[in-house]
Amino acid sequence: MTNTQPSPAHLCGQLYATLHTLRAIGKRDRQLANDSFLDRAKRHPGPQLREHLKKAGEHLLAARTRGPKHGQAAGEVFRAIADFVPPNGRFPDYLDTKSQADFASGFHSQFGKYALTHDALFR
Repeated sequence: MTNTQPSPAHLCGQLYATLHTLRAIGKRDRQLANDSFLDRAKRHPGPQLREHLKKAGEHLLAARTRGPKHGQAAGEVFRAIADFVPPNGRFPDYLDTKSQADFASGFHSQFGKYALTHDALFR
């Protein structure tokens, strides 16, 4: 049987997409997906994820003030955060080139799912 667990880098990419989506719904701010922010998060996910996790509650509350659709969507995204924390609860502070590609894959696959259902709420 093969191991189907995603790598820590992939999980970090999915978590970054989740935090980006929560911020976009709450604050209409999509800058975390800009190349410079994404490149920094790929290379050094630990500091970036810890910083943005601290702000997740603020973005949830901001989404709730934007209306019921925003609040409901943000609640779903907020609850998904726990799904993407690596099993050991630790985020790598640095990723090598191969792991950076895995992070990017996790980010793009997860953000693609969120964009399908929540894109209209980002505006």
